[in-house]
Amino acid sequence: MRFYDRLINESAPGALQAVPAVTNVPSAEYPRVYADARVTFRIHLPSAQSVQLEGGQGLCAKPIPLAKDADGNWSLTLSPRVMGFHYYWFNVDGVRMNDPGSETFFGYGRETSGIELPDPQQISSDLVTAPVVPFYAPHKATPQGQLHEQWYESKVTGKWRRCFVYTPPSYDAAASSGTRYPTLYLLHGAGEDETGWSRQGGLNFIMDNAIEGNSSSFFAASSPKAKEMIVVMDNDYATYAEPPNPANPDPSESFLGPFMNSGVAAFGAVLVNELIPMINGAYRTIADRDHRAIAGLSLGGAQAMAIGLAHLDLFSNIATFSGAQFARPHSGSASSASPSSGFDPQTSYGGVFADAATFNGRVHLLWMGAGTAEVAMSESLRENAGRLRAANIKVEEYHCPGTAHEWMTWRMCLNKFAPLLFQA
Repeated sequence: MRFYDRLINESAPGALQAVPAVTNVPSAEYPRVYADARVTFRIHLPSAQSVQLEGGQGLCAKPIPLAKDADGNWSLTLSPRVMGFHYYWFNVDGVRMNDPGSETFFGYGRETSGIELPDPQQISSDLVTAPVVPFYAPHKATPQGQLHEQWYESKVTGKWRRCFVYTPPSYDAAASSGTRYPTLYLLHGAGEDETGWSRQGGLNFIMDNAIEGNSSSFFAASSPKAKEMIVVMDNDYATYAEPPNPANPDPSESFLGPFMNSGVAAFGAVLVNELIPMINGAYRTIADRDHRAIAGLSLGGAQAMAIGLAHLDLFSNIATFSGAQFARPHSGSASSASPSSGFDPQTSYGGVFADAATFNGRVHLLWMGAGTAEVAMSESLRENAGRLRAANIKVEEYHCPGTAHEWMTWRMCLNKFAPLLFQA
C-alpha cells in the first residue's frame, strides 16, 4: 500500500499523466495507471503469436487481446476501471503466465499478478490539489495497529497452521493494565489464503482508520468510530487428518452443501476447537460470545454464516460479504450465480431463524453485503434479506455501488460493518 507516496511528477495535464502502479516490482514501468483511471499493460514477448489479458471480474470479465509492435512489445490500454485491487494474468499462446512487472498475490489457487488502481481523486489532475488518502491506506494522522504471524499445531488436520492476527493501536501500550478486546474472525474467499485480507484487502489500514474515525475520509461519512478489536485471519481450507466421529460432527458442515468437496470440511472444527482457544490463550481477548464476531467474503461468507449460525453459543455477530450461500452457482463460479429460491427462514440453517424473538435476542448483528455489479449475487442477497425481514429477523443490508465480485466490494463491506460491532 504505497499510493500516497507516488504523486505524479510529470508535466502533462489531466488524463495524459501516468505512473507505474504501486503494485509493480521495483523499477518496472508497466503496468501504468492514469489520472482518469485508465491502465496500460505492456510485456516484451517477441516470439509470442497471441497475448491476451485475463483477470478478475472487476478488471476484465472476458479475455482482451494485446497488440504487438515492431519491437516485440505487446500493449493494451483499458478504459477507466473500478478503483482498488484486481487480479490479472496474461494468456500467451494458450499458456497462463504472470506479469513479470507486477507483484504476485495468492488468488485463484496460486500466486497471481495483481494491480492496485487508484481513484482519480488520488492523483491530482492539475498538480495542485492534494491526493485523497483512501480508507484502506495508511493515514499520517491515524495510529497504527500491528499484524502478527501466529503458528499453531492442529490435531484436527494433523498439520501446523498459520493465521494472521491484527491487534489495535492501543494493544501493546495497554498490556500493563490488562485491557482485553473483542475479536472478529475474518475469512477469505475461494482460491485465496490467510494473507488475502492483509495483502489484497488492506485490513490493518481499514481497521486503523475505522477505529480513529477516518474510515469515511474517502467516502461520505455514515458510521461511528469502530471499537478497538482483535481481528484473526486463518486459512479457510482444512481437511480432517482422520475421519471425524460420525456421532459428533461439527454442525456447520450440514450447512455448507456444495462447498463440502472443496477442502473446507474441517474448518469449522478447527476454528471452534483449536483456533478460538489458541487465540484466547495467546491474546488478551474478551472470551465470551457477546464480544466475538465472524465474517467472510464469498466462500468465506458462506462459511461465516454456516459456522456462526451453528455456534450461536460462540458468536453474537455474523456477516457475509458477497456470500456464496445466497446464490445457486453454475459453471463452477459463485460469482456468476443466479438468484436462489431455496432459502427459507423457517427451515434453512437448521431452523435457527424460525423463532425470530429468540434469534434477535441472541444475535446482536446480522449483516449482509454485496456489490451492485455482481448482479446475481446482489439480487439474491436483496431477495433473501427481504425474506428474513418478512420473518421478523433483524438484518443489516448493504449494496456497494458499481463494484463487482472484487476486493473493493469487500473492503467497503468491512468498512461499513466494523464500526457497527460491539457498540452495545
